[in-house]
Amino acid sequence: MSIFQIAAIGLITAVCAMVLKEHKSEVALLVTVTGGILILIGLVDYFSNVFEVLQGFLDASGIPSNIYGTIFRIIGIGYIADFCAGIVEDAGQKTLANKILLGGKLIIMVMSLPILQLLFDTILLMLS
Repeated sequence: MSIFQIAAIGLITAVCAMVLKEHKSEVALLVTVTGGILILIGLVDYFSNVFEVLQGFLDASGIPSNIYGTIFRIIGIGYIADFCAGIVEDAGQKTLANKILLGGKLIIMVMSLPILQLLFDTILLMLS
């Protein structure tokens, strides 16, 4: 999917949501969510390309497989938290959206601790 298709879906979704918001706000939210999902579905190939390249980098680096699995999960959590927070914010719940983002960041921080430990151990090994 090209940027023009993404932009077109986004613009059409936004216009439809604005028109519907005046008459049926609950339908406007569904239109917004549907537009976002359509864009994400169109981006699946790009996500898979990114993950393939990252997989190649990690395979060449000799990093243990559990670490790059964690890295992929961290990336996924970031995207999911951001996407869901955007939807919740569009529904008028900015405070709840901020809590979703905070939860995502906290989960990412906890999941990254083994990676930070490995990095710290590697640095200590190199210094000694």
